[in-house]
Amino acid sequence: MMSSQFLKRRLHWHGTQRSGLDAHSQGFKIRQTWECCEDDRRPLKELPLSMQEKFVVRKKRRAEGRQISGWEHWTQSQRLSHRKLSQEIQNLFSACELWKSSLHEIEGHFGSGILSYFTLLRFLLILNLVFVPVFAGFVLVPISFFTRTPEVPEVEVLNQTRDTQCKNFSSRVQGGAAATHAVFLDIFTGEGILETSFFFYGHYRLRETMGSCYSICMAYLLSILGYIILCFFWVGKRMVESRIQRQWPSRYYLTGFSSRIFAGWDFCIYSMDAVALKQCSISNSLKMEQQEVSRHQQKQQQSRKEKALLMLIRLLLNLLILALMAVAFYCIYLATGVSQDFEQQSISSSSETSSRRVVTQYLPPIIISLVNFLLPYVFGVLVQYEGYSPSVEINLTLLRSVLLKLASLGMFLFSLGQKVLCVGNRDDPNCLICGYNQLYQCWETSIGQEMYKLTIFNFLSTIGVALLVSLPRRLMVDHTSWKLAQWLGKEEFLVPQNILDIVYEQTVIWIGMFYSPLLPLLNGVFIFFIFYIKKYILCHICKPSKRMFRASSSKFFFQFVLFLGLMMAFSPLTYIITTFRPSRACGLFAGYATAWKVVPEAISTRLPVEAQILLNYLGSEAFAFPLLSILCLLLTVFISQMRENRETIEQLKNHILILPAAHTLRTLLRLLFHLYQRQKPIRLIQHKQICLF
Repeated sequence: MMSSQFLKRRLHWHGTQRSGLDAHSQGFKIRQTWECCEDDRRPLKELPLSMQEKFVVRKKRRAEGRQISGWEHWTQSQRLSHRKLSQEIQNLFSACELWKSSLHEIEGHFGSGILSYFTLLRFLLILNLVFVPVFAGFVLVPISFFTRTPEVPEVEVLNQTRDTQCKNFSSRVQGGAAATHAVFLDIFTGEGILETSFFFYGHYRLRETMGSCYSICMAYLLSILGYIILCFFWVGKRMVESRIQRQWPSRYYLTGFSSRIFAGWDFCIYSMDAVALKQCSISNSLKMEQQEVSRHQQKQQQSRKEKALLMLIRLLLNLLILALMAVAFYCIYLATGVSQDFEQQSISSSSETSSRRVVTQYLPPIIISLVNFLLPYVFGVLVQYEGYSPSVEINLTLLRSVLLKLASLGMFLFSLGQKVLCVGNRDDPNCLICGYNQLYQCWETSIGQEMYKLTIFNFLSTIGVALLVSLPRRLMVDHTSWKLAQWLGKEEFLVPQNILDIVYEQTVIWIGMFYSPLLPLLNGVFIFFIFYIKKYILCHICKPSKRMFRASSSKFFFQFVLFLGLMMAFSPLTYIITTFRPSRACGLFAGYATAWKVVPEAISTRLPVEAQILLNYLGSEAFAFPLLSILCLLLTVFISQMRENRETIEQLKNHILILPAAHTLRTLLRLLFHLYQRQKPIRLIQHKQICLF
């Protein structure tokens, strides 16, 4: 396409720059252009011809169409019909695209940076809903239709008394006069009716399935692991596609000011408010660039004493931030311990009221939400005293916020593992009997309920912030003249903070889906409502941030954070599946030493000998060594190719810089040569005259 346009421009230049062309030469030029495109069967819009020439080409093609054979005419018509059918199918899918009109409206009014948040919401909705039909087809439908004799896997011999103690499990279902109140509280705690449903792991039982050719245990495990691997490739693909196309410009011909002036406008906006906001954003970015230049000059003029003082301030502030994070993590640890201890006491003695139990159970989500809400603001204040440039300040604050959210969730999992799975406390008397804390007879359901409560609280906090914080603040600014309200102003819609919130929620879903398989369905419903809540907040309550984010520069960061959340969810899940003993009172893996033991058992009992030999070879060291050797060789080749490409890019940049100077030099030499040729006869005549005298 680019070559044809270039050819068209060249032909047009030859036809217009030469004013002395006669009709014969012009006809020759047209014939030359026609011969160039005579055998070209591309569409007319791609040919380097004028409108009159394209009209002649169309007539000729129609004339040739009458002389072709029937088979060729049929193939051409089929090709054309297939092209039209594919285009219609694409148009149909485009018309059925979810939230298409809403996304166009958001992009037009607020730009592509804010649009990236809502497109990520739609991607996460699709990502969660994809798991539902897979899990329903492989697990829910078979386990609902085939219910009879339980399977008896090969397990280690246990003491009968110990086995009885580990299977003493009864679900907390309440009835009687308080049934309605209990059902309402069960929605928030995941107990009672929800605990005895397919929503949690404990309700799935080992049952007789389709003879010996189908295993519910394998289906349950592989459907979840396969879905996580699908998320891994899907998110990784989006991260690679949205990577920042960083040009490595040379400092000789491109600066930050020129790039922002000539390439900083977002042509997706059309509202006057958005235009004014974008102008303000470009002005602020130019001011930031100027500040960075002046800051760089000041940095060059700093003395050693000033540099040492600045490094000391940064060290002290980082120690303060680490101390604040440590205090926050300790609060999460204490809240988890208090919540679990109170839960065990309430089970043994039912004297506590249900409302107090709900508040105590939601104590860890409340502490985690407060930590994730308050500390990022503290980070934003402290980073101003570290002496960084404005862009570094924003990136450093976002990085600390990401680490805080993921680390707070990791601390919650660790403290929960200490209470439930006796991580680091194997000598506890409650852990010696069953291999886990015997107070949690169905510990998978307990962990699933904690993830369920985190999901519920995140959704409720989103609604609560919108109704109790954002909306009253907007009403105060619009309808009151209070100095405090006018000083606060309208709330800004901050894209990075909203992105980090939904990434945190999705990480919770990935962690808890093994213990609560229908958690992705619940999160998909919540994301559907969150989209409209956030759209209303953006359009009617908040104002866009003064720092507008371009999708090309922010999308990669958002996808990378989502990928980090997936890796964080995958690591503890695989560790628990392959290391800890499942609960013996409930679940599909009650008779196995670990949940992963079902895989080698299925391989040894259900696959033929040849497949077993092949799989054993793929998992042995004899296959791992050549595989690692080949990977190292490929990595070496790719690294060398990358270095060669980098050197080629640098050479091309140098050519770009040298080429205009070389062209000017050649032009000057050509002119000097012509002048020399003209002056040579005169010099010869003068020389002959001198010789004659």
